[in-house]
Amino acid sequence: MPKLLLILLVCLSSSISWAQKKVDCDASFDFMYSQWAKTNVVQYTSAKEERQDGEMVKASFDFTIQREPFKVAGRMSDKGHYILYDTEESTKDAWYISNGFPFTNLSLDVNGKVFRGLNHYTISDAGCNFIFGIIRDQYNVIGDKFWCEKVVRKGNEEISVQAETEDWGYVKYTAKDGETVIDVAAKLSVSAYLIIERNAGVNQFQDDLSGKTIEVPKLYGKKIKLNVDAEHGLPTLIEVYDDKGLLERFEYTDYRFDTKLAPGYFTVDYLDKLD
Repeated sequence: MPKLLLILLVCLSSSISWAQKKVDCDASFDFMYSQWAKTNVVQYTSAKEERQDGEMVKASFDFTIQREPFKVAGRMSDKGHYILYDTEESTKDAWYISNGFPFTNLSLDVNGKVFRGLNHYTISDAGCNFIFGIIRDQYNVIGDKFWCEKVVRKGNEEISVQAETEDWGYVKYTAKDGETVIDVAAKLSVSAYLIIERNAGVNQFQDDLSGKTIEVPKLYGKKIKLNVDAEHGLPTLIEVYDDKGLLERFEYTDYRFDTKLAPGYFTVDYLDKLD
């Protein structure tokens, strides 16, 4: 066998072996959380595809996140509008900073009809705390359905956390006084959007469900996948499937860490001046 071919086969074999290497899920979660805890400021691009009213909706955002105290600035790639969430100012409201019509900056409820609409997530869910928590909650419930492995995707070394179960469906739940869709979803660690999609008469994330008996998912998804970069530990891919197929997919690219931000970056005045 020619020497060059032998070398290529050895390299290919090593790559395949790495890609198929099983890893411990507990250790994988510990790695993700520890890496996120080390992060001060992170910037990335998020491209999403979500099912909304039976249609797959796509959008892209450029996010800048400060972990402590938690602040998020996002730019909508298609419209150029900015959104701003600052927990030191408010944990319930965010700013919509217009780049054109409606020509007015608006402070809006992060889970309200105008700001969130039917988007599966809102600006306060940006970063890693929310999604890492969701996946780990599912692991605590159906850990035997999970597997974790090192993979190579798009030439990048990643850790893939996956689970799939046939024991997926909807169960009855009677809401307590004052509980909203958001409250129930957070309490049960399930998709808030699927509660809206499943139940007639439930239309918004802030709908008051007091005393209503609704159907809620047993789990967050029938099949879930979370890929994180094997070096920096933050998400590169999230996919969630239910009994109808793909529910949501998010791709994360162009990570930049601990960027030196301008003074006043997380303010309406600063973002309003950006192109």
